[in-house]
Amino acid sequence: MRQLLLISDLDNTWVGDQQALEQLQQYLGDRRGDFYLAYATGRSYHSARELQKQVGLMEPDYWLTAVGSEIYHPEGLDQHWADYLSEHWQRDTLQVIADGFEALKPQSPLEQNPWKISYHLDPQACPTVIEQLTETLAETGIPVQVIFSSGKDVDLLPQRSNKGNATQYLQQHLAMEPFQTLVCGDSGNDISLFATPSRGVIVRNAQPELVQWYEQRREPRHYWAQSSYAGAILEAIAHFDFFS
Repeated sequence: MRQLLLISDLDNTWVGDQQALEQLQQYLGDRRGDFYLAYATGRSYHSARELQKQVGLMEPDYWLTAVGSEIYHPEGLDQHWADYLSEHWQRDTLQVIADGFEALKPQSPLEQNPWKISYHLDPQACPTVIEQLTETLAETGIPVQVIFSSGKDVDLLPQRSNKGNATQYLQQHLAMEPFQTLVCGDSGNDISLFATPSRGVIVRNAQPELVQWYEQRREPRHYWAQSSYAGAILEAIAHFDFFS
């Protein structure tokens, strides 16, 4: 029986300190039959696989890619999740509206998918652009959410789609409870992970938007690690005593 569902962001969480990453993966490799592993990333599936080759990521059981808008298992794309997100989603209409904001520059075509529209925010843009975009999109009545992270990444997703909702879908699929789950992240697009009832670790090197969110709540199930990157995950596994 698996003791843990480990769900982690990649960039600046699992990845960022190669020595800590190798220590974490060696520790987990010795216990591979005791947990499920899923990477929850803003990257596309293609980009995440490229990163896996570059830094030697251990093979997960699941990939929650493109900010949770796609779920991949060993057989490929999870079609049930895709169908669930597709209900009432009007991608073309939303893209036309967002493209009208000059401060938003489309990301690479590889970072777009049927359930995710991604932009980079011009660093010189007015701070209220995200608020204006959110209000304009809300007027359409289409169930859409705007996720802003790392001070530059802007993602438009179905209201049902984010890392947290994808995590809860996976928990139901695997019959794993929140207390058996550890979520790990560093930025704004990880907030939905920590909004679930699961236990969570925020890396010491987290972005200001996630630290602010944490400090406003200070939930006992959340742990702001002393370590950064993968070292924080090892620290949290010990803190929550998952493999006792």
